[in-house]
Amino acid sequence: VIAKECSLNSKNISHTFYTLEMKDWVNVFAITKDKTVVMVRQHRLGKNLVTLEVPAGMMEDGEDPKDAVIRELAEETGYATDNIILLKSINVNPAIQNNVCHFFLATNCEKITQTNFDDTEEIETELIPLDEIFKTPDNGNELIQNSVALLSILLAKNYLSEHGDLK
Repeated sequence: VIAKECSLNSKNISHTFYTLEMKDWVNVFAITKDKTVVMVRQHRLGKNLVTLEVPAGMMEDGEDPKDAVIRELAEETGYATDNIILLKSINVNPAIQNNVCHFFLATNCEKITQTNFDDTEEIETELIPLDEIFKTPDNGNELIQNSVALLSILLAKNYLSEHGDLK
């Protein structure tokens, strides 16, 4: 956390603001060859919830976002593919954070290895039919409680709809 003293000259005031210095992240909406979505369920301390999310993680220093998403997908789920598309890179919360999140779509994923969690991770992989996961954001279902995971789903749905791959 970085404290920054900021002034607003037009009102003759100053105030201390706090910025969270964070590494960039990657998120991946991964679809298997049989049109199921590779999701992960894990405990999140901020709200003390177990959430259903897309595979995701922090990038290593100097790591390319595509390399990071390949690594995170394999580490968290054991899945891999050569079909990876960058959907969007966006500031997570520029009011208080300095990092960017890179959203990817991975298609034709296959289970190729065992998971390899970080020391602090306990993750369960869940496969959900593609049509079911896309119903979730639209019908008010409480399945997805993570805003970044929801954005990943919506970006993938938009991309697949525009490219005729949504079947």
